Amino acid sequence: MMNKNFIIPQWSAPINIKAIQTTRNGGISLDRYSSLNLSNKVGDNQKHVEDNLKKILNFLPSQPIWLNQVHSNIVQKLPTKNNLDCDASFTYEKQIICAVRTADCLPILLTNKKGDFVASIHAGWKSLGGNIIENTIKEIKSSSQLIAWLGPCISQVSFEVNQDVYDYFISNDKKSSSAFLSIKNNKYLLSLSQVAINKLNKLGIYEITGMDITDEYCTYKQKNNFYSYRRDNLTGRMATLIWIE
Repeated sequence: MMNKNFIIPQWSAPINIKAIQTTRNGGISLDRYSSLNLSNKVGDNQKHVEDNLKKILNFLPSQPIWLNQVHSNIVQKLPTKNNLDCDASFTYEKQIICAVRTADCLPILLTNKKGDFVASIHAGWKSLGGNIIENTIKEIKSSSQLIAWLGPCISQVSFEVNQDVYDYFISNDKKSSSAFLSIKNNKYLLSLSQVAINKLNKLGIYEITGMDITDEYCTYKQKNNFYSYRRDNLTGRMATLIWIE
């Protein structure tokens, strides 16, 4: 369900599982960062970012635990005293908010039918090709059937990559080839969401819902609703947040 400022995931998560996907609307940042930029690492006015973060706290039970996203396949259990140089987090504890920030990369939320854990994944192409999904699910060790929600990301038609990206994916998982569309001169169009679906299916997860990755929810094409690094380079970040109530 989407309104002007945020999206409430529509999936079959248990009632105690809560999640929010922000858009770029509803904040006070200006110009390239207009308006609900939630990252303090992209050159935006720090006061504006702080005020934007306060706005989303109205919908949350606690402060989100932000990761230092490094395009890795590293997963961290929360809460932790370790550093947060990772691209996925999970928790079994109530009111601990797992969160990722994106501007084209694919955000993925996970829980299970029991609702006894939540996880968020920052699935950029490097993390996705490097098995961030597989590593996350291995660390969680769920005893109940998993379900997934895919957030807004760049659509395949807008995401052109070179041969090295294709080779990177294939070296880790040959079945990833179905998510690439060859165009010309060793260039491809890559569907992040299709890679994710393939990997989730391979791990026995078939209950996958989320944003229909069409022009309507393509971060690159929908400038009024979403930030896009590939489109604008200097831009803000949206957040995908999940917790156990």
